[in-house]
Amino acid sequence: MKKLVIFLIGLILLVLTGGAIYFAAGIFDAGSKQTVHPFFFQPNNLSEQRPGLPETPEYMGKSKFMDLLVRKYITEYFYAAPDMENIAKRMSSNGALYLMSSSEVFNEWLNNENQVIQDLAKNKSMRIARVIDKIFQPRGSKYWVVNYELVTWEKPNDFSIAPTVSRGTMYMDIEYEMGMRPNVSIQAIHDYLERGEDPAPVFHFQVKQIIQG
Repeated sequence: MKKLVIFLIGLILLVLTGGAIYFAAGIFDAGSKQTVHPFFFQPNNLSEQRPGLPETPEYMGKSKFMDLLVRKYITEYFYAAPDMENIAKRMSSNGALYLMSSSEVFNEWLNNENQVIQDLAKNKSMRIARVIDKIFQPRGSKYWVVNYELVTWEKPNDFSIAPTVSRGTMYMDIEYEMGMRPNVSIQAIHDYLERGEDPAPVFHFQVKQIIQG
């Protein structure tokens, strides 16, 4: 008899516990009603480190792809890091800026903005550049209007000093067509990318002239 009572008590407790869990779960679900939206963060610029296939230029569209190339160009033209080897590579014929510019534009950069970048690097300063508006080409003009912003940290490792912010405008004569660079073999492009070089210059994009606003 005693065993039967203990069994019934245990059974009742089990039923009560299950009911309490069910009731609590019902209250929780009714109160929250939350949905989960998953987001994938890109861990690397390399396509094999991304979920899914990378977008093609055709899918992105000509204007969006050109916009990305212009933003890349502005970054290469202005950014500064306290690394003289970085500057030496950007000054070489394998650098992205050289490959994306006419000889006139690149020589102008060498003689002007590059000197500013070298001074910043020697002082251990850092500067970033970004396009702040949508690029556009006025009707009847061959120049694209590109507004940009420069943020410069003059003193290294001193966050008490606010960075210097400046803005400017470039009027850029750009030659651009969808696809890879003309007169360059696929094998040469393949070898270039296999060496780990910047992929931006493989596209048919060249800045022929720049007028500073």
